[in-house]
Amino acid sequence: MNDLMTKSFSSYVELKKQAHLNLNTERDLEMDQLSRTDEDNFFNFFPEIKTVKASDIEEITNLLIDFQNMNEETKITHGPKVLRDLGDEMDFDMVSILHKVKIVKTKLKALDKSNMTDCKLSVAYLEDTVVDRMRVNMTNGLRF
Repeated sequence: MNDLMTKSFSSYVELKKQAHLNLNTERDLEMDQLSRTDEDNFFNFFPEIKTVKASDIEEITNLLIDFQNMNEETKITHGPKVLRDLGDEMDFDMVSILHKVKIVKTKLKALDKSNMTDCKLSVAYLEDTVVDRMRVNMTNGLRF
């Protein structure tokens, strides 16, 4: 019986040591423990994220707000000419919104593709590493 307890305890201690070693070898973004190549990787990645977020998504948001305002105007307005003009403006805005959304969608696909090719660059960038998770999470954050 003592032999079983000793084996069980020793395997537990070994597992605990292995887990502790794994925690120490994993780089941490929040503690600024990135290597120079990781920083270079993110240095090229962050401008790509900014271009998608800053220009296109903000434009889509503004166009949607304008679209909602025009929709509210149609509920108040009763003149046929004014309603026709508002309808034409709403159609134009919807077409431009759809055009911008397609652009953002292609940019996000390009980011996904670059994330996948980045995984193949080095062992440090394989799936489920710190760098890969950060890139995927930032790309997915733009989708919502």
